[in-house]
Amino acid sequence: MRLRHTVIPLVALATLLLPASAPASKSQWSVVEDHTALVKSGDDVRARTLDEIKNQLGADTLRIEVKWNEVAPDPGAKQKPEGFNASDPLAYAFGPASYPGFYPYDDLVRRATNLGLGIIVTITGDAPRWATEGGLGSTFETANRRVIASEYAQFVAAVVKRYSGDLPDLPPVRYFSIWNEPNHKNFLKPTKEAPAIYRKLVDAAIPAIRASAVAGAKILVGELAPVGRAPKAMGPTEFFRKWLCLNKRFKRTSSGTGCSSFKKIAAQGFAHHPYGPTERVPKTRDVINMLAIRQLGKYLDQAARAGRITAKLPIYNTEFGLQSNPPDRTVSTSLSRHAALINEKEEYAYRYSRLKSHSQYLLLDDPPRPGGASVKWSGFQTGLRFADGRRKSAYNAYRFPIVVKKRGKKGVSIWGRVRPGSGARSVQLQKGGRNSGPRVKTNSLGYFGANRAKAGSYRFKAYDKDGLLLGTSRTAKAIAG
Repeated sequence: MRLRHTVIPLVALATLLLPASAPASKSQWSVVEDHTALVKSGDDVRARTLDEIKNQLGADTLRIEVKWNEVAPDPGAKQKPEGFNASDPLAYAFGPASYPGFYPYDDLVRRATNLGLGIIVTITGDAPRWATEGGLGSTFETANRRVIASEYAQFVAAVVKRYSGDLPDLPPVRYFSIWNEPNHKNFLKPTKEAPAIYRKLVDAAIPAIRASAVAGAKILVGELAPVGRAPKAMGPTEFFRKWLCLNKRFKRTSSGTGCSSFKKIAAQGFAHHPYGPTERVPKTRDVINMLAIRQLGKYLDQAARAGRITAKLPIYNTEFGLQSNPPDRTVSTSLSRHAALINEKEEYAYRYSRLKSHSQYLLLDDPPRPGGASVKWSGFQTGLRFADGRRKSAYNAYRFPIVVKKRGKKGVSIWGRVRPGSGARSVQLQKGGRNSGPRVKTNSLGYFGANRAKAGSYRFKAYDKDGLLLGTSRTAKAIAG
């Protein structure tokens, strides 16, 4: 896994039937995150980016990582500032000066809510040095080392109180998740102790959220990195078992630090980051990528039967993206293949009713870093735009996803979506540049499905509810059904 910086929102979506030819009845939140554009940049960039997310791309939800060390005072100090009440949201700075504290988050939450975007707030690190055991979390190598759960609970309380709807001119947030990628060494150390550390963080955070959040707020846990790669990350399956005190058969065990006093986790959802190989699930490695997402559902059910978590937890994809070449010359995914893959993986996710969201991380690629190839492209080149702002082919593919699958000996089934806009829209399917049949109406979320008797490649022209042209999808080749 590579380092990430990220953001995002939520809107409650009603499940509406697709046209009769479509094979599913489904809705998923369209989540976007880009910490640099939405938190680290100024007000003007933030406003333009939010408008693009909502009105140009047609996404409906933001994930916002509220980073502890970006908000807390003296994050590099070994000792907590004297007299600092860390659970008081007004004890933190919140002005647009050199130390902005909560200001960029406040501005983002306010603007996003006004646009009708939903929000998931992930309350995460890096932890201030004074919130790590012995004050040792002072460098990149030691960051987030043995994070102190009681200190984290105070920060959680401050964040949740701030976005509870009780402070003037700050709207409430209704979804919170606990920490980012706790199974990755960049985010919790040491890795072998991370499951027990995360268990303490969750145990401390849940009551802090419940005490102050707006009525009906939901809590997500997990936020796991998808690939085990020692010594950088513990595999998600191994971490899942050890965190929830389950043996290899997913039965309860009291062995392991803190397992003898395990408390059932009363969360309302499980968040995951299903990066990884796009065409296979490696058999010899601990990987839960998009193709293995149903396996995660089975793990959740086994953990529920063991009494460790709430039954039938929904799964939220809160961070996902695919690298493209260019700019990253170390990967083989061309721009056209990148565009096709983001559509194919979204369609795959759409078929799993337990998966409640689909994420796009990032909007803009991370810029190259000084150094050799392994360092130069060590950020994320998963954006819909290059770092200089130019659009990739994936930009249009995200707006108008389309997947064509072979059906029978000659026909095809077509799945797609008109993401921008609202209400029932329509599409004109085309083959070889010519119209193929009458227009197809979408449901109120923009989804549609259709069958065609002739095999081959298809695209569609998208129209809004008033019949105005919104744009044209990529041309999708038929793939195996």
